[in-house]
Amino acid sequence: MPENVDVYRTQSRWSDPGRWASLLAEIRPEAAEIVRAVSGLLMHPFIAPARGVEMPAAAVDDRELRSVEAILDRVRARDQRPFTAARAPEHRCFCVCAGFARVATAVFRAHGEPARCRVGFARYFNPGFLEDHWVCEYRDGGAWRLLDAQLDDASVRELGIGFSPCDMPRDQFLDASTAWRRMRTDELDPARMGLSVLGLTGAWFAASNLMLDIAALNGQELLPWEKWSVGREFGPGHDPDPEWAARLDDVAALLGGSPDAVLAERVYREHEWLQVTPSILSFANGPPVEIRIAV
Repeated sequence: MPENVDVYRTQSRWSDPGRWASLLAEIRPEAAEIVRAVSGLLMHPFIAPARGVEMPAAAVDDRELRSVEAILDRVRARDQRPFTAARAPEHRCFCVCAGFARVATAVFRAHGEPARCRVGFARYFNPGFLEDHWVCEYRDGGAWRLLDAQLDDASVRELGIGFSPCDMPRDQFLDASTAWRRMRTDELDPARMGLSVLGLTGAWFAASNLMLDIAALNGQELLPWEKWSVGREFGPGHDPDPEWAARLDDVAALLGGSPDAVLAERVYREHEWLQVTPSILSFANGPPVEIRIAV
């Protein structure tokens, strides 16, 4: 039976470029071109200091921007040129990985090409550690491929990466369902999974990413530090209890790899605790803050 991919041709509320749709569509829907263009519009705030880039004071909340339209608002406010033109680093939008994944996904969708954000863990940033990360998964012919728009030429050199950012091996980026399952069978150490720069690791982190990935597969591309439903209970020192771990096992067994849209929607619909709620908890700046979003 042919795989259903049409739902991923359409922008979600968060990937929708809004007023910038026609300008964003000037970026060709070719994987290499998307990596080049998106990495020329955005910069990760953790990477900037390592490259001697001083983040402007006005960019302090860039990473909290939820929609592609809002991200592109910042990009255009700092540089009026087309989105195909690379900006000076200080004139880019300072997004974390989720922003890169969301904008790359938006470009593919702007051309009617199937694409979606995926949440999981990358091996290539820190040897021996699985770093929290988001990438874009796009349809190429009859296959899904992984693209990391954060990996510009400089990053490839600095990290000694030997694979193409346009077609990453599945053992270099583990989607959250696959990572959860491997952790549960003791193939992966939860103490080596998470966000190393902040010392945040553990099974609770893997569980949180699993919920974020399933939401993203269903058009709810949130931000990496946001929680809802049972996910509010997961945090440092608070791993899922055996009952919840078993429930996570069940959904992870279905959605590892590149799941079909129909399956992803069914799992999301049939498990109410996975569904994003109108009020979510954000840990963007220390103490958690309640945020209202329409769902």
